[in-house]
Amino acid sequence: MCTTHHAANAQDAFDYWPGVDYDPSVPTMYEVLGYHPGERVTSHSGLMKYLEALEAAAPDRMKIVEYAESWEGRKLVYAFVGSADYIGRLDTISSQMKQLADPRQTSQAEADNMIATLPAIVCLSYGVHGNEISSPDAALLTAYHLLAARDNDVVDTIRRQTVVMIDPTQNPDGRDRFVHNFEISEGLEPDSSPLAAEHNEPWPGGRTNHYYFDLNRDWLALTQPETRGRVKVLQDYYPLVFVDLHEMGSNASYYFAPEAVPYNPHLAKDQRESLELFGKNNAKWFDHYGFSYFTREVFDAFYPGYGASWPSYYGSVAMTYEQASARGLTVKRSDGTTMHFRDTVWHHFVASISTSETAAIHRKKLLDDFYAYRQSAIQEGRSEAIKAYILPRTGNTSAVDKLVAVLNLQGVEIMQANGAFHASGKSYPAGTYVISLAQPAKRLIRTIMDVDVPMEEVFVQEQERRRSKRMGDQIYDVTAWSLPIMY
Repeated sequence: MCTTHHAANAQDAFDYWPGVDYDPSVPTMYEVLGYHPGERVTSHSGLMKYLEALEAAAPDRMKIVEYAESWEGRKLVYAFVGSADYIGRLDTISSQMKQLADPRQTSQAEADNMIATLPAIVCLSYGVHGNEISSPDAALLTAYHLLAARDNDVVDTIRRQTVVMIDPTQNPDGRDRFVHNFEISEGLEPDSSPLAAEHNEPWPGGRTNHYYFDLNRDWLALTQPETRGRVKVLQDYYPLVFVDLHEMGSNASYYFAPEAVPYNPHLAKDQRESLELFGKNNAKWFDHYGFSYFTREVFDAFYPGYGASWPSYYGSVAMTYEQASARGLTVKRSDGTTMHFRDTVWHHFVASISTSETAAIHRKKLLDDFYAYRQSAIQEGRSEAIKAYILPRTGNTSAVDKLVAVLNLQGVEIMQANGAFHASGKSYPAGTYVISLAQPAKRLIRTIMDVDVPMEEVFVQEQERRRSKRMGDQIYDVTAWSLPIMY
């Protein structure tokens, strides 16, 4: 997209993907919002206004679906972008993905027939932390590029092989809180000093939602409407690729998968191999544009409760991307260089297109792997030592019922005993819940119900060595969880 930036931002005309010809019938951000990409931090209402304008311009190739409403009444949406054929049969695609998700009902031959015509669904989720500001604006640029680019091999491949689900902001309340604080703090010219008022949010900042929940830690407990809505839609379409796009400190560069160790032991080999495919294509495009990046450091794949991990346990390739944040329109970094908001939007945009291209190139592999993941989960549930979880409905029955409800929302199949029964030398009353592990959600069940999910022994030994030398650990965040203990 060729843009001409206001002098106030000291930004010259800029191509986000040089050499592309765009369809003038698809409106630009400037035509709808009055500014070019990267010039302003777009509010939630601006995000919705532009996406709705895109949908109006190309209703056969884009469909907006509302999936939840925030506590403050802002709508959360997915914008589905694809060919007219794919968008026209979204309901059929959803139905077929649900059939593919249950190998007990769908034979290998039936799966192969569906895989021949199904697109790879890619879910790009932006802005779960409201003060990580670049990715929602990159979402708008991504939607425009996929709709308006003409005679571009990359975009044409994406259109032929994928449907891209764009969640422009997962946390609209937090984002608007940030935008409000930023706009009342900025002056006539952007101030790049990290000490400037526009770079310092007052409490509580924009990271969390209305009730100050970190929505990127809510995927197991499902306490917030934003998260519950997302989990429901993901189980309607089962996107094969899920990316959660974030920001980190201003002095960093850009991070994408493969992740750092430790990996959760319930991830499948095919999933870890696919991470390499996405990482290599991202690296190709980042090298092409001269962007700095890193992989396999800081951000591990152990805790299943992030947005970039939970989808793995229904069979997706789930990843987090992290961009150094300008936390405004421009910021001076510790090395003396100045980073513009425009640059941060650009990096997330290129990563979004690169990811979609990778999914398009490997469409059949991703679909085959998804079916095989669900199939092998059932087989493992039948053959492994743990065959079922039994939840007696005794004591605090309300807590037991809540746990079962949360599991059910995540796609776990649960049976309830009509009468008393005996199992493994114990007696259980009528009403007891039984969760068989011979089901497609087996790996999810194990990773959120087991008392202990072990880390790789080599990693644990390295952490002990570091501790003995008074060095910090290398785990990113959460190290322990268990829903039964929570309830």
